[in-house]
Amino acid sequence: MKRNNALGRGLESLLPRIEEKPSGNGTPADISVTKIDPNPFQPRIDWDDEELSSLTESIKQQGILQPLVLRRNEERYQLIAGERRLRASILAGLDTVPAFVREADDRQMMALALIENIQRQDLNPMEKAEAFSRFCTEFKMTQEELGKQVGISRSAVANFQRLMELPEQVKAMVRSGKLSMGHGRALLGLPNEEARTRVAKLCHTRGYSVRALEDAVRKSLDRKPARKKKEKVVPEIRQLENELQRILGTRIIIKDAGGSGKLEIEYSSLDELDRILSILRGRKSSV
Repeated sequence: MKRNNALGRGLESLLPRIEEKPSGNGTPADISVTKIDPNPFQPRIDWDDEELSSLTESIKQQGILQPLVLRRNEERYQLIAGERRLRASILAGLDTVPAFVREADDRQMMALALIENIQRQDLNPMEKAEAFSRFCTEFKMTQEELGKQVGISRSAVANFQRLMELPEQVKAMVRSGKLSMGHGRALLGLPNEEARTRVAKLCHTRGYSVRALEDAVRKSLDRKPARKKKEKVVPEIRQLENELQRILGTRIIIKDAGGSGKLEIEYSSLDELDRILSILRGRKSSV
């Protein structure tokens, strides 16, 4: 209950000037669904088909119990709140929907859509992260100010916004529910996008809990790269390299390990390889 009260106070302080246009009797108007455009600031991207189907059946049986909220946009309307109801109404075959037409600027449009979805807990973590980031950027609002408007702490806003640092593949996994917000936050402990993507896929495949993922990230960071053994350069080996380079006319590397090893001959084209082979064949036939 506290959460709803906080959201209510935030909405009142953010939207003090939003007013319904006079309609004479104060009742919602019936608006054609063909004249309603979606909210350009709608933070929700993914829609649950099962929930939408259930709401569609409810509307077929009982109609729309809560009117939509619109604003006028020239000869058309833009949706402020109630996109799920609008989608379900169209699926139910309704030609018109009841709606209040209100005055609202872009900031108010975004706030209403964001708060409505948070109140209903409709947004997944990535949708919240994207909405919070967009809100703070477009309206120059601090995390603390936004937190007060939507009824959560500044640190909670910050934690959501940090998810924006994840690679696109990992964001998609959080958005689809394959990984939780806790998984996303744990992955941010890794140093780069390649590591975050690789471990995210491993986490999903193996079904890691958030705690197991945190342990895996910690162990990865604690693991020190093995030191390469410094190869001892033997003067005789260096002399042989120089002699072969003089004969073959290309770079030669001899890797010796106590009398056994590898001989590497570099070439930059097939023509050069043919040239080197001709030299070697000539040397062999003269032996």
